[in-house]
Amino acid sequence: MSNTLIIDTSFGSTVGIVGHEPIVETDSRTHVERLQVNIAKVVENAGLKPSDINRVVVGVGPAPFTGLRAGLVAAKAIAFANNAQILGCDSLLPQSLMMRSGAFKEAVKNGSIEKNLLLNLPDSADSCDSNIRNYVLSLNDARRRQVYMSLYDDEGNTLIDMDIDYPQNVVSRVNEYLASVNDENYCVDVLGHGAKKYAEDWRNIARVGVIAEVSALDLGVKGLQIFEQCSLECANKDEHVKAVEPLYLRRPDVSVPNPLKHVLGSGEANRAKEK
Repeated sequence: MSNTLIIDTSFGSTVGIVGHEPIVETDSRTHVERLQVNIAKVVENAGLKPSDINRVVVGVGPAPFTGLRAGLVAAKAIAFANNAQILGCDSLLPQSLMMRSGAFKEAVKNGSIEKNLLLNLPDSADSCDSNIRNYVLSLNDARRRQVYMSLYDDEGNTLIDMDIDYPQNVVSRVNEYLASVNDENYCVDVLGHGAKKYAEDWRNIARVGVIAEVSALDLGVKGLQIFEQCSLECANKDEHVKAVEPLYLRRPDVSVPNPLKHVLGSGEANRAKEK
């Protein structure tokens, strides 16, 4: 039996043992103070000891640099200490599985998703008609008025590769792709963090379906299962996330400082110049 610890810091932080309720922190500024505490708590709540963890699944982004790094470092340290298997999962693919598996529809029906996070629910609060194909535009907020995005078909295949872009450009790219398909038997569900902030942009997508500020990990116990399943599917396909490397998609703001200027024979400046 696998005792799987999920750690994702792509948006705030979510930690949990598969099969048990996770702990979710929406404020990404609390990673340093809360992440290790929450990991210890979910392990204890599951009736386990740290040494019982034999698989760690960590979100590899795309996400901003600092928050993502905190989760990756924690996951690698725990996996190393326990000699546990470690797998990566990107933060966009699980939304596709959430829709394909029916988990989103079930969560809407049982009221486990807050209504203010459901910006558009066509027909009877499910998605588009079941007889047509549902594409998923999966998002994560990249800040600076941009989003991380990828478009998937109804089998989880990538139609538009993972990227970072402005919402208006994303809408144009999605509409351009769908026009090239020459098929009107579809709709596009928009899911993830960034759906609410730019809801008016997403309404310009041709044949838009659900618009919801919901990611797979927002579904609690079910979300952890979806996240683990995605990581296993990616590992079986030998995807790059198997290497558990971060997906930043944007260079960090920090940079190598310029050499010290020579000022009045400064010893430090002279040494820097000699190097």
